[in-house]
This record gives sequence, C-alpha cells and structure tokens, in this order.
Amino acid sequence: MKIIYLVDTLYKAGGMEHILTAKANALTERYGHEVLLVTNHQKGRPVFFPLSSGVRHIDLDVNYRIPLRMHRYVKRLSALLLAERPDIVVSTCGKELFRMHQLPRTGVVMAEFHFSHETYRIKGQTAKLRRMEKAVGGLDCFVALTKEDAAAWKPFCPRVEQIYNPSFFASDGRFARPAARKRCLSAGRFEKQKNFEDLVRVWKRIHASHPDWTLDIFGNGRLKDRLAHFIDKEGLGSCIHLHPSTHGLRKEMLESSLFLMTSIYEGFPLVMIEAASAGLPFISYACPCGPAEFIRDGVDGFTVPVGDVDGMAARISDCLDRPRLLEEMGRNIRSRASAFGADAVMDQWNRLFSSLLMGR
Repeated sequence: MKIIYLVDTLYKAGGMEHILTAKANALTERYGHEVLLVTNHQKGRPVFFPLSSGVRHIDLDVNYRIPLRMHRYVKRLSALLLAERPDIVVSTCGKELFRMHQLPRTGVVMAEFHFSHETYRIKGQTAKLRRMEKAVGGLDCFVALTKEDAAAWKPFCPRVEQIYNPSFFASDGRFARPAARKRCLSAGRFEKQKNFEDLVRVWKRIHASHPDWTLDIFGNGRLKDRLAHFIDKEGLGSCIHLHPSTHGLRKEMLESSLFLMTSIYEGFPLVMIEAASAGLPFISYACPCGPAEFIRDGVDGFTVPVGDVDGMAARISDCLDRPRLLEEMGRNIRSRASAFGADAVMDQWNRLFSSLLMGR
C-alpha cells in the first residue's frame, strides 16, 4: 500500500520527528509499503533522523503559518495527492488537519496525535481544541498514544484507536547500572512544555543533600540561553550541564543512574520508552498523558503531581540514598520495555492500516 504522512517539518530533533521517521523506515523495510513524508516548510534543512533509502520525502515549500498561504498549501498538496493516489493519508495534527476535508480523497484519511486532548486546555487554547474536535469527526480514524487520551477523543471521531509509541533503540546487550555512577539525566526541547526550570529547582534541593551528584540535560530549543542563565543564577553551574541534542542518547543513558522529567504535558514521551529499554529508572511529573500510565510507583520509578518540586526532590533523594532500590527498579523497567518493542507496535500499525482499507 502507499501511505502519505503530512507533517510540518522534519529538521527538528523532537520525539515526534524521531518516531515518524522510524515508523516510515519500518513500514518500508519490514512490510514493503511505499511511504512518502510530505513536509510544508523544511526551509532547505536536512532531515534530522535518517530515512531509509525506500522512504521518499517531498517538501511543498509553503509556510502555511503565514496568513493567506494556506490556500497555496492546499493547492499544492491536492495536486500531489492526485498524482500519487495514496491508499492512506495520515495527518500529524498540524494546521493541515483543519483542511483535510478540502483535499481529494483517494483512500483512507486519518490522523495520529503526538500530544494529548488536555494539551490545548492546559495551554489555554480551548478554541483550537474545539476546532480539532470538529475536524476529527470527518476522518476515518484517529489514533491516540494512550488509553487516557483515546477515551477523551472517542466522542468526536467515529473510530478511535490507541497505539503506544514504540522503542526503536537498537540494543547491544548493555544496560544501565543504576547507582554505579552519580549522574542523573534528562532530555527534551528547551521549550515551555518541558518545564526544565522546575527541574533546576528540584536539583537545587538535591545538590544541597547530594553535592557529589550531577545532572546532564540534552536538547535544543529557543529557551536554552534562558535556562542556562537560570542555572547560573541558582548557583548550579558546576552540577547541571546542558548539552546539544544527540543521536547517542542511549550511550548517555547507559552512563546514568536515573532519568528525570518535569513536563507540563506530553503525549506518550518516547524518551520514557527509550530509558526503559536501557534499564534506566524514571521519575516524572504525572502530567497528561503517559507517565502515570507507564510508570509503576516504587517498581520501576515514581510519578509526582505536576509542580510538586519538593515531592519530586524527595523521591529522587530517597532513590539516591538506596542504591539497591535503584538497581531493582532498573531491572524492572528493562523488562517492562519489551511490550513496547518496535516489532510488536509496528505490527499493530500494519494491522490497523489493513483493516481500514478492507473497511472501505
């Protein structure tokens, strides 16, 4: 079958971009499907995550975020769809979602959402949320990342499915040795959603009681300089280190004892599954959606309410003081990761695509 994914750009080092390119590779290499990734405004930049030679990428060269240019985007995309005649078109819920009804239909039209229903409510964008709820009603299928989020979307789309993010980390048989190194890890875009300033506040408390431990944060984003300034202001420049995004995040996980996340909201964070596959325990805010659905408190990590800086610091401190607990949680989370392996999850996607085509 021929599958087209519609996505804003692919030059960023984000979780959605990572998942989408890896899924495209798997659909082509494992199942023999023809996959085309269509961006709207790549700006001439290279795709960050490597694509299989069988995956095509076309950029429409239209910044549809600029007023009056959406018409040009719809015109170019319509011409492409008529030329390619895909079996399935998948929106990733950018602005193109609101124009899916204007596009020529040659097969199944669906969407996959990499955030959550509550994302826009938390951001105060209730008008956009209502538009999304209306837009998904015209789709053949809508795929959510978590059970919690699937339940929230079911009233608005005739068919809602739930499929977790898979782990595409290549295992080399090595796993983290929690408590063997006095280092905690975090990663993500330096944006408001990731809420790294709260993580700095948490680490200020950890540094006071465990001055020999360090925190390394990997990522890129517009708030990096602001975060660096905040770290210096808090006097933590010697124990919190910022690094650019890396393709070698698994190596960093293998050299750490604990992964930390203070996001305000998520979809189903890929980095959580990647940490699990590396055997790295996870402590996170229980933000919507994902962490509380995956992490079993005291078994393979902990969750605390969003904004509970003291509570998160207490959980981390307890783990750092109990190396045997860290080691046990590392073993537990490693075994949990097997259910999120790429083969099992991609089989779910392949079955879904096949069932949607059979149902037409």
